This record gives sequence, structure tokens and C-alpha cells, in this order.
Amino acid sequence: MVPLDSRARRGAAAPPAEEPELELDLEAVTRALAQMSGQAAGAGVLAEAQRAQLQTVHALLEAKTSFVSELVPGKDLLRVACVRGRNDARVRAAIPQEGAVGLAHSERRVVREGGLWAAPITGAEAPLGVLVVMGARRRAPDSLLEALAAQVAAAWELARVKDDSARRHKDLQTAVAGLRSLERSREELLSQVSHDLKNPLTTVKAYLAMMARGKTGPLSDQQNKAVQVCQRNADRLLRMINDLLLMSRLQSGKMELDARPFGLKALTDEVMRALTPLAEQSKVRLQAVRGGEAFVRGDRERLSEAIYNLVDHSIHASLPGRNIELHVDTEDQGLARLRVKDGGPPVEEVDLSHLFDAYFRPRGAEGSRRHAGLALPIVAKIVHLHGGRAEARANPAGGTIYDLSIPMFAGAVTEEPLADAAPRAGGILLVEDDADCREVLKEVLELEGYRVIAATSAAEARSVLAHIRPGLVLLDLRLRDEDGRTVLHLVRTTKALEDVAVFIISGASDVASLTAGTGPDRIDGFFEKPIQLPRLLDTVASVVRPSREAT
Repeated sequence: MVPLDSRARRGAAAPPAEEPELELDLEAVTRALAQMSGQAAGAGVLAEAQRAQLQTVHALLEAKTSFVSELVPGKDLLRVACVRGRNDARVRAAIPQEGAVGLAHSERRVVREGGLWAAPITGAEAPLGVLVVMGARRRAPDSLLEALAAQVAAAWELARVKDDSARRHKDLQTAVAGLRSLERSREELLSQVSHDLKNPLTTVKAYLAMMARGKTGPLSDQQNKAVQVCQRNADRLLRMINDLLLMSRLQSGKMELDARPFGLKALTDEVMRALTPLAEQSKVRLQAVRGGEAFVRGDRERLSEAIYNLVDHSIHASLPGRNIELHVDTEDQGLARLRVKDGGPPVEEVDLSHLFDAYFRPRGAEGSRRHAGLALPIVAKIVHLHGGRAEARANPAGGTIYDLSIPMFAGAVTEEPLADAAPRAGGILLVEDDADCREVLKEVLELEGYRVIAATSAAEARSVLAHIRPGLVLLDLRLRDEDGRTVLHLVRTTKALEDVAVFIISGASDVASLTAGTGPDRIDGFFEKPIQLPRLLDTVASVVRPSREAT
């Protein structure tokens, strides 16, 4: 007989304990422990692990009743987690330090009370509960009960880790889904804001361009000067909007590259021609250093933005009367390099490595003013997207030297001959829901002698296309009533219209990605708002013939 621990009953007399008659077979114990180890390794949720482990113990000891008590977090209570066998009044919640179950938990030792055996289940950091066996037919020493409880504890801990992991994985999936939804909303907002900001700028810049060309009547010298100032500041506002939108897309990792081989020198020459008027206004001179062509593979539009931002920055950073040198060559490491030397004031050595950091301003009022903005951070991010690097260093002769290095294209580059298709007869269908933008574009085209039909919605555009075959469609995708792509799809899927040229006009931040469309989404080109009128008129002239002489 096992003497009753007086502390278990608080001094009460213990009922006589029934000694189990059967000895345990060592092989059966080994199998049971191995089975419990396997159950621990494959444990699912905690409740399943507890039930499986208790069933193995119950069967091994041939008990009448077995149960597992677990400590309620934050409470001084051991509740019943799972039960096997017959009903028994002793299967109930317990309080630590009271009764055999409570003592086994509090003192972390095996407690026997008559035919009830209680073994503590102890985790790595704290007690978890108690394994209780009642009416067992097989004898079990304390060491075996401790070993069985330890197996239960191992399965318990592993199941709890898996439970926590599954819960955290679910929480993470929910958070990721929320972030993706937020990112989609952000992208949509960004694109819509871009479109809405550029619509009024299109109108302002178009009318200023018409005034500068004398299309609205003669201007006095003072009026011409006012128009030039307005044009310059409209361009400045556009640059700021474009820089903010572009930086936002670059930082979000949403910039998609349309990689194709092209000549870096030819692209640099294009940027120089575009920025020559600005350089002349700033009284600096852009100077190309002679050199051969260097072919790279990348997104021509994106790299054009990078070079434009770098040269534009150099113009604003340079002092009046200075030269800005641009030189394209190759490096030994298989890199094409664009080197730009500006004519600005010197930048302190400690600041040079930070010029490409967003919102960084060099020390000193002059340096801070001339190197403000997002131009250089945008340059660095676009070049990095192409696997290249952007560096800045002091020029011993004065100013700063910028090096953009981009991997060269190893394959042969051939220029496809352009088809000299003659402009076709026909009018222009302009689909634009912004009233001011629609009016100024219609006026500009009509002044050049084109016949223009304006539609304010996709439904109106479809009605026009049902009766008229235009020579060119200028289509805004962000229409108020529906997506402008429905008009594009109608043109591409209608036999009589499928060869009509369709150019997108949009202020959305992702407009450049539209060129990759095929089949019903194929377009012939795009004009990003605010539309550059010379490019618009040159492109239109290559597609359709005016119906009358320009005025």
C-alpha cells in the first residue's frame, strides 16, 4: 500500500488504495512512449494533441478513467481539458495546492491518493497542468508517470507552438491582404490624382502655347514676357507634379520596365535638344563631347526621364555663363556611361555621397537652393532599376561630375526601317470628358485645318463610330461614365474600324505602360497630359491630312 500524503487530504484519513495487480510489460511501455513521441511530432491543434496523448496513457495503464487538467491562464484554477473512460465524480476542476491534483501541480511531483495518480505536466517555462489516472490495472512507478507526463508536455508545447504559428500566419495573411488592398487603393488614388492635376495643366499650357504662337492675336512685348513667365512656371509646376508621382511609384516598387535595346547617346542627344531652350533661359550652354554610340537594354522612357532630370538639375545648379558637358562612352567592365559635368558651385565632400538621397539638401544656402528637389533621387532609383549605379564627385575645375553607369547590351542592334505611310483622309474623333481640356484641344486642331468631332462620353463616342469612320481617335481612358477602353475595344474588334489609329491621352501616372497592349488593347501611341502641342501636331500630321488650310 502507498501511504497517503497527509498534505493531500489536509489531515483527513486516506481511503485504502487498491494496488494494481498487473505488471507493465517493458515492450508495451517502449511502444507507448514511441507512439506518444510520434503523436507529439505530428500534433495538430492543442486539443487534438491532448486527446491523442491521453488515449495512449489510458490504454497503456488500462485505467478506468483518465483526464488532463490544464491551468487557466491568469487564473488560479485547473480545469478539465479532456477525459477518457468512465464517469467519475473526481473528474472536476481543481485549485492549486488543494487535493491530489492541486498538489501535483503546485509541488511538481507525483501524488497518489488511493486509486488516483496525479503527475505534473511541466512545460519549458512554467507548469501546464496535471495528468490524472484513476483505477489503473497496471502498476506504474513514479518515474514512468513522470515520463508519460513529460511526453504529454512535449506534445502540448509543440501543439501550442503550431497553434501560435497558425494564428500568426493567419494574422499575417490578413495583414498582407489589407496591405495589398491599401496598395491598390493607393495606386488608384495616385493615378486619379495625377489625371486630375494634369487636366487643368493641359488647358493652361495649351492656351499659353497658342498665345505664344500668335494664334489668339498679336501680343505686346510686355504680354509676350508675361506669357513666357507663365509657361516657365507651368512647366515648373508640371515638373514638381511628375517628380512627386514618379518618386512615389519608384518607392512603392510598382515601376514596370519595358526593356528594349537602344542607343544611349541618341537618347542623350534627344534630351539635350529638349532642354536647350531652358538652358538658354538660364544662360548656360549644353555641350556634347564627341564619342561613339553605346547600346544598352532598358526602358527608354524611364531612362529618358532619368537623363532629363539629371540635365535639368545640372542646368538649375549651374551658374550663369557656365558650360554643362555631356559625354557618352564605355567602361572596361561592360558598362555604358553618361558623364555630366555641371557648372555649379562646389559641393562639400561630406555631402557628395548623399546627393541622391530623397529630400537631402547640401549645407549652405547656395547649395541647398541649387540642389533642392527630387531630381537626383529619381535619377538614382531609375538607374538602379536597370542594374546600374549613379555617382557624384567634385570636379577639380569647379562644379560636380555625375556618372550614370548602365550595363551594355551585348547583342546586335538593328534599326527597323520606318514605314513612310502617307497621312490618310478623315477627321479626328476626340473623346474627352473634361470640358476645358476638350475645348482647347479641339480649337488647337481646328486651327491647323483638321475636322474634329468631340465626344464627352464613351456612349457618345460609340454612337459616332456607328456612323463615321475617323482617320484618328484621341481617347481619354478615364471617362466619368465608364472606362475608355470600351471605346478602344470597339475600334479594334470592328472590321471596318480595326486599322483606325488610336492614341491615348491621359494624365494617369501609369500611362507609359499602355504601350504594351496587344489585341483589343493595342494602341498606336499615347500623349501624357499636359500634352506637348508640337509633338501632338507632328504626330497627328503623320496620321491624317488636314481638311482645309491652317489659319
